Amino acid sequence: MSGTRHLPDIRDRQDVERLVGAFYDEVLDDPLIGRLFTEVARVDMATHLPVMADFWESALLSPGVYRRNALRAHRALHAESPLRAEHFDRWLELWSAVVRRRHAGPVSERAIVKAHAVARALLHNTAGDGRPRPEPGPVLVTIEPSVGRGRADPARQRPESVG
Repeated sequence: MSGTRHLPDIRDRQDVERLVGAFYDEVLDDPLIGRLFTEVARVDMATHLPVMADFWESALLSPGVYRRNALRAHRALHAESPLRAEHFDRWLELWSAVVRRRHAGPVSERAIVKAHAVARALLHNTAGDGRPRPEPGPVLVTIEPSVGRGRADPARQRPESVG
């Protein structure tokens, strides 16, 4: 290996705690999302970090450790300062970078995949999808001609469809 070092996979609670700590060091200093934690939610990191370690330990190593409702906290935050897709995109960018700098392996990759699923779910359940919604289009109705002697064949009838 020419000058590269082998990165360990995420193996235990201590790895998760160190990863979460390194991630939040970057988050708190980030110009886009840092203020959501420091000024809007005023997160107490001494309380928040163990909860986030519980979440990631449950997601990656030991299901059942995390027993809270993450959506409730994010909805409350969204009510104070609307969350947008760019916030979740930045969160994912920072998480992925920190994971990849510190770890490599199947659990590490699962941490990144899981983060994408979490971000999508939180964005959808707080800000919708966070992007402008298209104007609704016209409703198109498809009518099938009757089959046989003036009687409709119920198997060939189609319900209204929206296009």
